Amino acid sequence: MAAEQARDGARAFALETEGLDTGYGGYAVQRNVNLKIAQGEIFVLLGGSGCGKSTVMRTLVGLQPPLRGRVRFFGETFVQAGVEPDESPPLLRRIGVMFQNGALFGSKTLMENCAIPFETLPARPQREIDEICMEKLEAVGLAAFAGHYPSQISGGMQKRAAIARALVLDPDILFLDEPSAGLDPVTSAGLDELILEIRDRRRMTVVMVSHELASIFAIADRAVFFDRETHSALDEGAPAALRDGSPHEAVRAFFNRTPAPRQVER
Repeated sequence: MAAEQARDGARAFALETEGLDTGYGGYAVQRNVNLKIAQGEIFVLLGGSGCGKSTVMRTLVGLQPPLRGRVRFFGETFVQAGVEPDESPPLLRRIGVMFQNGALFGSKTLMENCAIPFETLPARPQREIDEICMEKLEAVGLAAFAGHYPSQISGGMQKRAAIARALVLDPDILFLDEPSAGLDPVTSAGLDELILEIRDRRRMTVVMVSHELASIFAIADRAVFFDRETHSALDEGAPAALRDGSPHEAVRAFFNRTPAPRQVER
């Protein structure tokens, strides 16, 4: 155990949770979540519908207070149960978030959507903001559409624009909520390639919620499986290892697309 702790201490973790309970109104959807996500890793939060994976992500990024435990980024506490959060903690600038379905403002162009994060920061010259936004749109292949509105582009392009917005402050950790949801297989594969390119080029940590098996196997280094029945993380590891060797039937059923084990009524 001492040797394991020494190895952990020498490793750089971008994100850690300690005894984290997540939920609403005192009701825990997931209990005792303990994660260690390394810098540069693509890590997936997965599980069946209603298991609480999106609630866990909302807690990780500070949108939902934890019921118990804490979240750390790069060894520093970001949020902690029972402690009033800082409204604008310095660590907040080190994370970028792509919300489910993109969450772009329909009344703003892609360029204007990308500029939104700058509204919470000290004033900067508009030319500088425009240059940064254009650079990020170019990075996701949308420079030619900077003046378009979300309704004028496809669903896949909207996801790419939302990723560009999440990148404008050059975060160290990128959170993606169901990035491939609702996309056709070809568009989804293109988005997978983009996520890998962003991680490799920017040496960024990526934490994503997903239930898209093709994407999970294509890009994830590791994943954690949250179970709805036990309100716990049943297993964690490389996707192929979870599919082929997890001791939990529910985990193997998820990865192999087989019917989940029936719950015995009492």
